[in-house]
Amino acid sequence: MSPHTSCAPEHWLALALVGTRSRREANHSTITELAARSDLYTLEALLRAQGVLSLVGQRLLELTDLVTDEFAAHVREHVRLVERQGVGQQMITLRLSAALTDAGVRTLPLKGPLLGERIHGELGVRVSADIDLLVAPSDLVAAIEVLSELGYRRAPRAQPPQLPRSDLHECLRSTVDLPEVELHWRIHHYEQQFSQEMLRRATPGPDGCLRPEAADELIALLLFYARDGMAGLRLLGDLTAWWDRFGRTLPPGKIHELVREHPVIVPAVASAAVAAQRLGGLPADELFEPEILSRASDSAIRMSNWCLSGRRSHIAANLFMIDCLLTPREQRRALLTRHLWRDEAALYGEWLETALTRRGLTRARLLHLARVSARCLVALWQLRRGREWAPLPAGMSPGGRNEK
Repeated sequence: MSPHTSCAPEHWLALALVGTRSRREANHSTITELAARSDLYTLEALLRAQGVLSLVGQRLLELTDLVTDEFAAHVREHVRLVERQGVGQQMITLRLSAALTDAGVRTLPLKGPLLGERIHGELGVRVSADIDLLVAPSDLVAAIEVLSELGYRRAPRAQPPQLPRSDLHECLRSTVDLPEVELHWRIHHYEQQFSQEMLRRATPGPDGCLRPEAADELIALLLFYARDGMAGLRLLGDLTAWWDRFGRTLPPGKIHELVREHPVIVPAVASAAVAAQRLGGLPADELFEPEILSRASDSAIRMSNWCLSGRRSHIAANLFMIDCLLTPREQRRALLTRHLWRDEAALYGEWLETALTRRGLTRARLLHLARVSARCLVALWQLRRGREWAPLPAGMSPGGRNEK
């Protein structure tokens, strides 16, 4: 593969280094070439903005000696800072999980430092701004009560935590400046059954926390990637690192079998897998039968924005359109409410204390609707005649079975 002249070398270098081990090895010469052409100040700023400075920076240091001492020092200092943050988040996650377990609430930590240590081998690569915990819907109220005893409080004006509901989690804020907790009862808007089966099948790890089965964890990572509109490099890096460590332990056909048991997640999981194959070398064609990918999924993949180009409103509009394409028909009304006719908390910040008048809230909703519609029209124009929102450099192979 060769870099496209119109693609900034820093972006392409970051993408090349986020790929699977086999893809990085196959493109070692290209990575070296791009490193020589890249401005390291620009690269560092890009990696920080995407949340992959530790991951990509360390891989770059291992593969080439073309980086400056200053860049190497910045990467190592960032890794040390993230490690300290990761240790703190890890201890808090273990404490919260233990408290919930002691109260009889089955709890599965999602993402965060526990996942980072498991797939990247160290705490200095992946941490989150908050702590994500999955519980059963029937345990949601009990879990909130347990965490309230540890200093966590629900958002002001939050609705009572009963089901059914259209969101994914309860957001709990600490009264002593600890990371927020997102208490999930599902991991994607499209589903509920898969999350609960993943929770039921999870088994304790050496640290005492539950860990999902390998196939469940890969599907969950693909759902996270689809839920974020297949945008950016951070979740893609999780997927490729997971595959490098655990991919060959999957029984043949296991992912395809599990996904087909939950038809509502088929479009999201298949789209995310094919996008991860195209961008990072995840062998999606080993995971699914070819007919599982729909025409809507193809359009969603073309909207993926791996370099986060455009304004935040553009990125949000792409996410909305991807969601429209992948959402089951019976859930489209909830989708429109989630993205377009939003509540006050979603429009102005969850912790805002000042309530709006009814007229002011309606005006804000209409303005939001107009902005999203305008951005969607821009995106549709960009994607006309089979174009992609964030095209890859010319010569990029899609990856898959030939990358082993």
